[in-house]
Amino acid sequence: MGHIADTPSQPKPGAIAPGLSLYLELLRLLAATEVVLFHINGFPLLGGHRAAWNAFGHEAVVVFFVLSGFVIAFAAQTREHTPKAYAVSRLTRIYSVALPCLLATVLFDRIGVALVPQLYDGLITDGSALVRLVLGGLFLNESWTVSAQMFSNTPYWSIAYEFWYYMIFAGLFYFRGWQRVAVTALACLIAGYKILLLFPIWALGWGVYRWSQLRQVSPALGLLLFVQPALVLYLDDSLSWTRHGGEWLARVIGQDNWRVGLSWSRYILTDTLLGFSMALHFIGAQALSPWLERALRPVAAPVKWLTARSFTLYLLHQPAMLLAGAVLIALGVPLLGSWAAFGATWGIVLAFAQVTELQKHRLKPLVSWLLNLPRLLTARRHQAVPAD
Repeated sequence: MGHIADTPSQPKPGAIAPGLSLYLELLRLLAATEVVLFHINGFPLLGGHRAAWNAFGHEAVVVFFVLSGFVIAFAAQTREHTPKAYAVSRLTRIYSVALPCLLATVLFDRIGVALVPQLYDGLITDGSALVRLVLGGLFLNESWTVSAQMFSNTPYWSIAYEFWYYMIFAGLFYFRGWQRVAVTALACLIAGYKILLLFPIWALGWGVYRWSQLRQVSPALGLLLFVQPALVLYLDDSLSWTRHGGEWLARVIGQDNWRVGLSWSRYILTDTLLGFSMALHFIGAQALSPWLERALRPVAAPVKWLTARSFTLYLLHQPAMLLAGAVLIALGVPLLGSWAAFGATWGIVLAFAQVTELQKHRLKPLVSWLLNLPRLLTARRHQAVPAD
């Protein structure tokens, strides 16, 4: 997802205000936590129940998309000045967590199913596990008509979307002329229509970053822009905009085309509305940056510490919470609503992040070498050709 950990501590051309940077880190942490609460309270066996405060899991993913577009644009503008630097950074970041989480999901599911199989009802997938792992490892699990569930790891779908947004952005940002057309078109052709439908939402973040480098609104207007997503989410919840928008689109294109054909993009109408709302929210947050910096300074250290582990939280939480819940149920430990499983999930995530997300810098030399490998092999081939 968007990685505010990429934000440097020292101002430089293209840098964002410290208050905005800290606020976006907090927002990322809150969005990841909301996704966890949404999922954990969707399993009655874990003691969960749906309420207003844990009902916005899908909306939190839309927040991630806009945030990601903002942060990736920032990283490309301020320090990832070449396609290779960008590729090394993005591939290191995403693969340091995605592949370990996929493998952990398989292991966690085997243990959990053996302990409490009914907890996994509806999540156990047929077909080859190896095929699913390959699709997930290449981020092809949502391309075109494919929609492959990554075992119990439902949230993995959005990583496939985001990966191809990285690739499309690279084509548009780093290349010119026919190369821009070729690279961007290739990324779009691989990604497929479902992923492309939500790309404008991701691109809103990119647009807001560019706006933030050119101009700023007044604090009064900034405050209005900052608070308006609360009204949008309230109306969405009270008037069921997401459900009604989905039902209308299903009538237009057909139920099967809507649910199966569009898959995770089926709420594109209300997702786009929320995307615009969040883009305006970021503009408002920029205008309020000095106040946000003062307000958030006391919690800056724990926010940064937790946000550094939030990608793992997002990508591993569902397999982790199911495993934790299965163990707790098998041992007869009181679930305390869903809070016992929630706490155990955090424990698993923090331990896992210590050896994956927090060690991503160790992966950079390998990724750099792999990206250089075609050039090295070509050079060796040319050296091996005898002179006439």
